[in-house]
Amino acid sequence: MLPAMPLLTSALITAAAPDPARASETLRVGRYPQIVATRYTAREGLPEGGLTRVVVRDGRVLAAGPNGAAALAGGRWQPAAATDLPPRATDLPDGLPTAVTSAARARRGDWWATTEQGAFRHAGGKWGPLDLPRSYRAYQPMPNVDTVIRQVAEGSDGIVWLATSAGAYLTDGADWWQPLNRAAGMPYEDMLCIAIAPNGDVWGGTTQGAWRLRNGSWRYFWGRRWLPGNEVRDIAVGPDGTAWLATDGGVAEIGERSITLADKARHYEELTQKRHDRGGWITGAGLKVAGKPEMGHIPEASDNDGLWTAIYVAAESFRYAATREPEARARAVRGMNALLDLVRLSGYPGFPARAIIRKGETVTGYDPNETVRAPGETDKIWYTSPTHPDVLAKGDTSSDELDGHYFAWYVFDELVADEAERKELRAVVAAVTDNLLSHGYTLIGHTGRKTRWGVFGPQYLNEDPTWVDERGLNSIEMLCYLRVAHHICGDRRYLDAYNDLITNHHYLINTLAYRRNAPWYAINHSDDELAYCVYYPLLMLERDPRRRAVLEASIAGTWDGGPITAGLQEENGPFYSFIFGATTGRPCRAQAAVETLRDWPWELVNWEIRNTQRTDITLRSGLGVAHTETDRVLPASERRLMRWATNPWQPDGGGNGTSEEDGAAWLLPYWLGRYHALIAEK
Repeated sequence: MLPAMPLLTSALITAAAPDPARASETLRVGRYPQIVATRYTAREGLPEGGLTRVVVRDGRVLAAGPNGAAALAGGRWQPAAATDLPPRATDLPDGLPTAVTSAARARRGDWWATTEQGAFRHAGGKWGPLDLPRSYRAYQPMPNVDTVIRQVAEGSDGIVWLATSAGAYLTDGADWWQPLNRAAGMPYEDMLCIAIAPNGDVWGGTTQGAWRLRNGSWRYFWGRRWLPGNEVRDIAVGPDGTAWLATDGGVAEIGERSITLADKARHYEELTQKRHDRGGWITGAGLKVAGKPEMGHIPEASDNDGLWTAIYVAAESFRYAATREPEARARAVRGMNALLDLVRLSGYPGFPARAIIRKGETVTGYDPNETVRAPGETDKIWYTSPTHPDVLAKGDTSSDELDGHYFAWYVFDELVADEAERKELRAVVAAVTDNLLSHGYTLIGHTGRKTRWGVFGPQYLNEDPTWVDERGLNSIEMLCYLRVAHHICGDRRYLDAYNDLITNHHYLINTLAYRRNAPWYAINHSDDELAYCVYYPLLMLERDPRRRAVLEASIAGTWDGGPITAGLQEENGPFYSFIFGATTGRPCRAQAAVETLRDWPWELVNWEIRNTQRTDITLRSGLGVAHTETDRVLPASERRLMRWATNPWQPDGGGNGTSEEDGAAWLLPYWLGRYHALIAEK
């Protein structure tokens, strides 16, 4: 592991924090129920072949399937006898032709039951086939003739709930039926089972995952984030509201913990420090066993070590400014050392490598044959640093990394750095900015040519048609770089270049082009993250009201959207919400942002998530468009694990459980919101 070069001191700063834009109202947030899942398979002692039944009884959880039964004890399942599971129903009238799979009693005393040979109803002293009503009554929706009843459950006031192949039906047993299906928001209708919890939650198991109905809101559970198998055959809910789901792959335990957002921040901090800190660089990690981070991990050297580490440095800087916790400062300093080392160890003046590893170090992401191509030329992207021969550096650094560097440099300088640390910081900021200025606003690295995406000069953005799509964002980026460099270094050259780009090359006007009138299928969500990384320092530093008017119109265009472009406010992302609120003072949908923070998955393993099968969404696509999107942004727990660079409208995606993300994507907006008083813990 490559150690970071130390800064000169770690003494606490005493200077007052800068006066940030403050919210007119602070949203106070308290405790909430965090959903947490545990999955059990044959590896934990369950019988092979899937499960068909689960029971919670007298403090015990038992499950059974075609190949045996088991009881949970101390996190492991021990063999049990099938007779240990209580019968599905007792005191039923005689006369059913086969074993009962569920039973319920209606308000007027009739029994309803499902069996291996179909559904039955006991009325008038005898059992008969239970069919959904086929005669029309005024304004009563009628089921399809091929609707199959799979399971019944007894609710309050003698209401019977029926799980069917076409959603749920409710009845009081008097031939009056009401469907509950996609029209009411049900995520998936092909039901296999249903359970009514003591707290009033309704759980439905389907052929494609499970759902929960609480307070009129639906929650959908699909994939290994929640379930060992997606065919949910039986559900039992314990007295504490924990749901146990028997699936074709094992048993899922889905429960809740009463926590605060501060508790969640500590959880993500622990996770990040345990598996995602590689010499100060913070990024994802490979897992030796899918879905089992505790079984070992492999550090990653990613394309974006600079950006992802910068996100964490900024998060810890905001945390320190909000709490003055020494731990936060120490982590910000460690991360900043690593960021500076990407420049100091790259071997080329003012060039930040994408990633750096020690020769012989075991990481994922290193491919010695990976190449960077330019017209007529091909170079290896990994190279040996000419100044540090034991170091391998990754070149072809893009604007992504520069955006992260300048963002973190600004926040760290403002909120954390002491004078000795500022001296170290100034040297690196000046070197990188001089690289850009000396080469016509392009970034030069180990190839001696500009990198593919390190291009910011007016001769490209204003004159070259191949760069017109980058005009808006790259203009914002270059203005940010120069403003931050002047702020940190105090060199008049950087402010002069800033003013020149605005006065003579209309870069301020160019900022209005970013995301303007782009159709939904052309939005680059990675660029959105980059834009907000550079909007923040630029708007915090630019105080000229005339220039601010243009910059605020630029960021407002991304937030509000337009006739053919959904604004970022519709994504409910706290990263965008809190930066927009902090830099403009406008309302920023803080409540929706907090709900996203709360809903963010507790587990950060990268599992596959699929939503295209859902019945509660509409998918949009277009002629010649290579992807589909949902008609609304789904909750974070129902989407693939993502940073703010990923498309939240994407219905499907994810991985196979062999990687884990760090917690920085969550920690940054949380601590930024805390620092700017947009949110506060009760």
